[in-house]
Amino acid sequence: MGSILSAVSALGAISFDNEIRGLLTVLLGSAILMGSVWLIISTNTGFRLGSLIAISAIFGWTVMMAFIWSLYGIGLQGARPTWEVQAIHIGNPSITDNEANPPPEILDDLPNPVTCSTLGDGDCLPKAIQIVRVMGSSAQRAELDSIDAGTIRAELTAFNDALADDDPRKLVDDEIESEVQRLAEEQRIRNEDLTLSELKGVAPDLTDEVERRGWLDLGDWNLETTQAAGEAITAASDYLAHANLGFGETDEQSNSFVVLDAFQQGGKPERLNNGVWERVSNKVVTSAMPRHPTNYTVVQVQRSIYKEPVAGQAPPPTEVDPREPVISVLMERNLGRFRLPSILVTIGSGLLFLASLLMLHTRDLEVRRRLEGEGAAP
Repeated sequence: MGSILSAVSALGAISFDNEIRGLLTVLLGSAILMGSVWLIISTNTGFRLGSLIAISAIFGWTVMMAFIWSLYGIGLQGARPTWEVQAIHIGNPSITDNEANPPPEILDDLPNPVTCSTLGDGDCLPKAIQIVRVMGSSAQRAELDSIDAGTIRAELTAFNDALADDDPRKLVDDEIESEVQRLAEEQRIRNEDLTLSELKGVAPDLTDEVERRGWLDLGDWNLETTQAAGEAITAASDYLAHANLGFGETDEQSNSFVVLDAFQQGGKPERLNNGVWERVSNKVVTSAMPRHPTNYTVVQVQRSIYKEPVAGQAPPPTEVDPREPVISVLMERNLGRFRLPSILVTIGSGLLFLASLLMLHTRDLEVRRRLEGEGAAP
């Protein structure tokens, strides 16, 4: 009786949260469902044969389940693909004679990250806003290089009129004009700091034309949009926050940086267009590759100018500090082992399923041999 009371007390002390309750539910359900089927089969065919049939059925079911897991990437999953930082270079990565900070060889054909105000200068990157001003259409210039103070004033006035008189956000005439100038200045900073990756995301025809004319020589690299390089940018930003470069410190004046451009090289070839033939041919070519080519991405950042935040206002836009060098973060794509666990379960269950079927077949042959032998006896 003492042992029973101790066991009951121990069970009562357990916090049956979601994990424990879920584990017990799965174990109990498996025991009831599979155990009941095994019990019925065993009562009709005998303990040994019933157990062998039940085991074969279980392994056959796990083969189908794990195969579906492998096909759709669900169920038991392994490590997901990630971007791994390989090197960090400060300054111009195309300069190979920097003994203090030699860049990786793969960065040799990257252009000088310093931007130039005029197009056609091969020693630096063209400035994105200058590309818009020289080659952009009227609609593109209106979208990316325009500061409409009248529209800003109208929107601010409409918002201000909707506020109550005792609202602390309420502005008077002089404050409205000051706020309009501030918002216009922020818009000017965003226009001037437009990056090539951002420009490719909204106007890819302009960046393609600049590359075609030879004003943007990237060698074997490809300019990536900010959206396409989002995961790589997040990985690079997280790494820089923990690297010994001054980012992420308690000193707010050295805490932030601006993401500039992202470049990609390697990997499987992408589709050139969305045509039917291009889709089919690209699928066949990429599926026939026995291994995935190494995929590299370079994310470039630069320290920003510290601006004192103003109470009651939105944070000011980050502005690149031209006195600081550009930091290039070289990353390699680790494809992980996302489907490996489910594939291993499929293979292991398949081998055990075939072994159980072989045992059943061997037993049937032995039973047939004995029955034929008894029938032939005098």
